[in-house]
Amino acid sequence: MNAHAAARPRAGYARAAVLARPRAFEFRELPLPQIGDDEGLLRVEVCGLCGTDYEQWQGHLGDWGGGMPIIPGHEVIGWIEAVGKDAARRWQVKEGDRVAIEPVIPCGHCTQCVQGAYTRCERDMGYGLYTGTSVEPGLWGGYASHMYLHPRAMVHRLPSDIPGEVISLFNPLSNAVRWIYEAGGVGIGSTVVIEGPGQRGLLAVVAAKAAGATTIIVTGTGADTQRLALARMLGATATIDVSTENPVDCVRELTGDRLADVVLEVSAGSTQPIVDAIDMVRRGGRIVLAGLKGKRAVEGLFSDKIVFKEIQLVGVLSAGWRSIELAIDIIRRRRPGELESLCSHFLPLCRIDEAIRLLGRETSDGNEVTHISIDVAGGMQG
Repeated sequence: MNAHAAARPRAGYARAAVLARPRAFEFRELPLPQIGDDEGLLRVEVCGLCGTDYEQWQGHLGDWGGGMPIIPGHEVIGWIEAVGKDAARRWQVKEGDRVAIEPVIPCGHCTQCVQGAYTRCERDMGYGLYTGTSVEPGLWGGYASHMYLHPRAMVHRLPSDIPGEVISLFNPLSNAVRWIYEAGGVGIGSTVVIEGPGQRGLLAVVAAKAAGATTIIVTGTGADTQRLALARMLGATATIDVSTENPVDCVRELTGDRLADVVLEVSAGSTQPIVDAIDMVRRGGRIVLAGLKGKRAVEGLFSDKIVFKEIQLVGVLSAGWRSIELAIDIIRRRRPGELESLCSHFLPLCRIDEAIRLLGRETSDGNEVTHISIDVAGGMQG
């Protein structure tokens, strides 16, 4: 892939980085759709990356989602380029407004949707992960100059004065808000353990602090020295290096044997943190599982401990309307410069291969990877 391949699109076309097969992007032009009364078109500004993007790029998602070819990118912000009159009234937007788009497009009719759990919609339709280019109009992801807005897309208005790489934190922060606050039930005075200092783990510190937690403990490995320092800067009261310390013993000491009210397990790949979480949480406490393990079985898990301690075990995936609105508000209210420390990389779309490899730690530019976002609007070479 060369810079010329990422040139600005011709009039009437969008330029997109299409994942044609595992580990292989191709820049292609797709015609812009005609927008009806109930639809919209987004001019993409910035697209954030998460660990799922790396799994998708590797081809590890299997038969789930939209398959290939597909335009990835599900953490999307941009400007309303065109909008039908019915869609404008429903979304309460006009052309030129800056907005964030949720990954899931709910059908509104399945059992999950009618019960209010649209993030679990049984249709599995959405952006970046769910719908491939074979489905018209093909523009279903944020690695593109434009993205089609389906009539049932979930659209959030954004402030115009926050830098793109910072406001792109809305998606991972909304995940953290849902996992910590909505699923975890963290509130004033809570003790929280966050296992894993990746971008969502670090943002979980922000969410826990906003929710009123007084003790916030973050665990990581020897490779996470910079991330653990960042966790303390963001508000963690203590950090634990599990490479040199027993995390369960440390949590006991830090809490005076009271243990944690909530443990958020958000580490990638390793299953030992799940085992540790059971010993870290108090009787009647809650464990929130959010870290993907690549289909690895959990060795050493004794379910009797869950029963005898009456532990609540909750699996979570993505965020919903309320958590996204709360995340946007948190970003709006944070002091200028406070969240910029999480924004480690801001790369043009023409360097998407490099961005994905940095995300997966296949390569390094010497800077610790926390949050990577893609400058789509400014990242087309002309």
